[in-house]
Amino acid sequence: MEIIAAYPKQRFLPSGYFAYDASEDIVNYDPIGIKTNSGKLALLHEISHAMLGHFHYRFDFELYAMEMDAWNKTRELANKHKLNINEEYINACMDSYDEWLTKRGTCPKCNEFNVQNKPNEFKCYRCLTRWRVSEDIQSSIRRIVIK
Repeated sequence: MEIIAAYPKQRFLPSGYFAYDASEDIVNYDPIGIKTNSGKLALLHEISHAMLGHFHYRFDFELYAMEMDAWNKTRELANKHKLNINEEYINACMDSYDEWLTKRGTCPKCNEFNVQNKPNEFKCYRCLTRWRVSEDIQSSIRRIVIK
């Protein structure tokens, strides 16, 4: 709890998971999880999002860049709090976003990877298929062909 006490201007909510709710400016945290080093890093990661003002993104790569920025800030905060920086944990977290990006951006018809042409919409440069994906990053990835 000493990490939470170090950020008196930030609002925290014990919720059983780690996430930053930008719309409410609340860091959700797992009170059991913060007893571990990885949990403390996760808490600092969410605090980093708040400190960096991460609020909204339009394209998947923007979210990925925000995650990278937040982990860089987390490393800085971990040093301040004298925590072990577990690069394997950080890499596993970033790998989950890489997997998410890949699933969303892979054409459902020809399996070619593409980048978004509009928020939540992709167009395959190879076969010209267009598809939509959900805005919710927590939902399962479904690619809905629109052409």
